[in-house]
Amino acid sequence: MSACDLSWRMSRATSLGLPHGPLAQGQRQSSPDCLSSSGVPFVSWRLSHPASWFRWHRWLGYLVGIRVFLWLAGGLVFAWLPFQDQVKSGAMVRPPALTLDASAWQSLRERGLAFMPQGLTGLQLMPSAQGTVIKWKDSAGQGCRRLDGGACQPVDEAQAVAFARTLYQGPASTPATAMKLQAGAPSQWGIVREFRSSSPAWQVRFQDDFQQRVYVSVATGEYLGARNDRWVLYDFFWRLHVMDYSEGEDFNHPLIRVASALALLLSLTGLVMLAMAVRRRWRRRLAA
Repeated sequence: MSACDLSWRMSRATSLGLPHGPLAQGQRQSSPDCLSSSGVPFVSWRLSHPASWFRWHRWLGYLVGIRVFLWLAGGLVFAWLPFQDQVKSGAMVRPPALTLDASAWQSLRERGLAFMPQGLTGLQLMPSAQGTVIKWKDSAGQGCRRLDGGACQPVDEAQAVAFARTLYQGPASTPATAMKLQAGAPSQWGIVREFRSSSPAWQVRFQDDFQQRVYVSVATGEYLGARNDRWVLYDFFWRLHVMDYSEGEDFNHPLIRVASALALLLSLTGLVMLAMAVRRRWRRRLAA
């Protein structure tokens, strides 16, 4: 066995914490066979370098292993759940369509907007739980009027449930309950807020497999959105995926940048170790 080979073995034992003799250390330090052309020992590169890569890989795994697992789990959830039909409630809730019968259209043409305030900055015709209404905005705020010119009235529970049933695509016999929310839906699973609103809204819940929810404005009766348990599951993993636990929309913040960089380093160190292992095995086969 050459001095360089013995030095290789002793250095390997050192990196693994195994006992070794003083002779091997002396050989490793003094053997000219283990010097490069510049006189710099390359034994540490050949031997301790793989161990160093392993240590880096191990510590990076400790730091980002769970994060990588959550990314993979989130990707599985995103690929598994039908997004439009289930998560977005496309198969269970049909958003209301704006319709005007002949008499309502004729009344609107004749009356014009004489009953509206001056200085309008926005105007919208929309379906609601109290029929088609006109939602307007001006410098002072916003308001709602019926087509006959009367002010919109707050929608009660019965109106909200009846309106939600016209949108629900499940069986007509599905039981439904309504709950009045003052400032959006409460959080679920610690980080998920399925509905946010600065004004009161009705949550109409259908007792189906997805626990479908339809949200209706108390003030105007307009349709505000639809959620279900699939949406909550998807949003939970989405927030974990982008690491934005408040709004779930920002995926350019420093936390995810650092985690992504560390995950990339974890992959790179693994590839380097793989290349080293393949190279060692190939050399052993050539030497055999």
